[in-house]
Amino acid sequence: MNPTTWGASRTKYGVARRRAITLGCALAVLLGAIVAVPAPAMAAAQQRVTVEATVGTDRQVTVTLACAAAKTCSGKLALKLSTGGTATLAYSVKARGSQTLNWKISTAHYRAFTKRGTATLSIAGTATKPNTAKFTHRATVKPAQPQFALARTNYTIEANRSLPLQLTCAAAAGCAGTVQLKLGSSVLTQANARGKKGTHTVQLTLSTAQVAALKTTATKYTAVVTETKPDAVQHATTLQLKKAAPKPDPEPEPPVRGASKAYAERNWTPTAYDSCPAALHASFQTIGPDGKIYPTWHPAQVTNPATGELCTFGHEHGADPRSSQLFDWVAAFYAPDDLVAGEPVGLPFGYTSEELENYGHEHGGMAMRHEDNGGHKVFVANDVKMLDAHRSWLRLSDGSQLVCSFLIKQHQGSWSPDATSNNAHESLYAARCNDGTEIITSILTRFGNANEMFGTCAPDTAIPTVGSVLPAGDGGRRIIPTTDCVRANPTDWTLYELWESDSKITAPDGTVLAAFDPWFGIRNPSRMYDASASTATTNGISRPLDLAWYAENPAADYLWAGLNHVERFDYTDPRSPFTGAQRDFYLGELQLAPTPDPTGIVYSDPYGGAAKTKRTVGAIQQLIRPGSVLGTVQLSRQKFDAKADYGSNNGVHAPN
Repeated sequence: MNPTTWGASRTKYGVARRRAITLGCALAVLLGAIVAVPAPAMAAAQQRVTVEATVGTDRQVTVTLACAAAKTCSGKLALKLSTGGTATLAYSVKARGSQTLNWKISTAHYRAFTKRGTATLSIAGTATKPNTAKFTHRATVKPAQPQFALARTNYTIEANRSLPLQLTCAAAAGCAGTVQLKLGSSVLTQANARGKKGTHTVQLTLSTAQVAALKTTATKYTAVVTETKPDAVQHATTLQLKKAAPKPDPEPEPPVRGASKAYAERNWTPTAYDSCPAALHASFQTIGPDGKIYPTWHPAQVTNPATGELCTFGHEHGADPRSSQLFDWVAAFYAPDDLVAGEPVGLPFGYTSEELENYGHEHGGMAMRHEDNGGHKVFVANDVKMLDAHRSWLRLSDGSQLVCSFLIKQHQGSWSPDATSNNAHESLYAARCNDGTEIITSILTRFGNANEMFGTCAPDTAIPTVGSVLPAGDGGRRIIPTTDCVRANPTDWTLYELWESDSKITAPDGTVLAAFDPWFGIRNPSRMYDASASTATTNGISRPLDLAWYAENPAADYLWAGLNHVERFDYTDPRSPFTGAQRDFYLGELQLAPTPDPTGIVYSDPYGGAAKTKRTVGAIQQLIRPGSVLGTVQLSRQKFDAKADYGSNNGVHAPN
């Protein structure tokens, strides 16, 4: 409270403490020996003046006039302070009553008064009732002194936001008032203070924002104490406040990480040709979005820390995903919410199949799908200049070229009969463009229909196969070399295996939210579909390697060159050129539509359907954000890694 705005009246507590100076106004009381008193003196004797001995910061000079007469006493008092200031106060007091009169001196006069430290108050009274009379009174007054004092000025604010101010009251009759905490001219908080003589604690509470503004080093604040008892005094004290240094978070209990089926049941085990131990392979792991441990990418050969020597795994997973500009972004997307510092992040191999099992248990009627470890392959393309369907460069509104980067993980096994009938294979597809396009998806991509494939010699004619219980596709196909085709013409194009996808993320009403269709080629697969070896319940395959040793017309060109002069060996031997490691890929369409959630996050079933904004059991999080250029634009197909060989001089062999 500003000291210039104090009220006019003084409290009864202030009056009780102050030294009262009383003067009988009648001449009869001066010596106590005069028997006959004149009438004016008698009138004055019935009106007695008392002056409070102190003046507080409210600048109030307080005078009390008591009426001893049987009738009302009235009149005027002329007040004069020796350090400056005069006032005339009228009074009217009921019979045998009293009245307190306040004179608020000016700021300048109060300043002069406090500078001198004492002053004489002269009072000239003029009574008009019950009789006319004059009387005088003189008293000494002094500035009131604070009785509350801060016992401490340094405080640390804890998490409870409390400031326990310690105040000491020096007055025998006790102290009362208010305490304000100020920063500059702003009042942050305040509380009442009251107590007997001694030390008391006044609890001030800061707001959350005020505590947040505090520093861990001391900052100056002001405590303003406005006393009302015993005197009206306001005084300020500088405080040093700081907030408690944050306590280090306790080390969290590490989450219990269970193993996914891909890690526990479908992980790699070494063959006679492989020199790395299974435990070393198991060390290449990542934590998936569900908090489970998954296998992830690793080099085909590494240094065994147990021996310090190079060892081989016999299989490869394609391009190093860390070479992609998108790796950190994608790895963070697939990290669990409770990831602990130091836990590995990366591409979780088998995550979609894991969720398919959860989804199937919840919804029923869905076939499970778990694929081998070696078939997970990574494809990277950075800063791809995008072409429209007419082979023209796509550009942004400022004329600059539209550029996208891609990170893809596709399961593509090329050594077993699996793909001859099974059409669903785990895919992770991520792209980011400089027009704002962003997409990260993980689904089971259906390359055409189950129990159906196409051959390299007749790529438009479906070949029926058997054994798959997976759902039908909605586009795409698997072109797989056939024994009769390659046997008749053993060349690179008859052996070339090509998987054409037609992937979509769709809403429950069928609206297409994302459409993309990369193709994946294998130039040296280790198996061919063999109709002559197939039965009503099985799909037969043969090995391209064996064509080198046919008695009639053995294959001798291309990958078979020189093999017919070597003693026959098994297709799993690292000497075989048919490893499935020579792979290329094609980028085609990328069309995105706005999702119901502005974040672009939806949750689809493992096949990319029924995408909603709320997660359900087995649903997979997908990110879809259209850019300013890509949307419904038709794109040209572009080929990458035409000469890539991920199995060169690193121990890779079939099955891979």
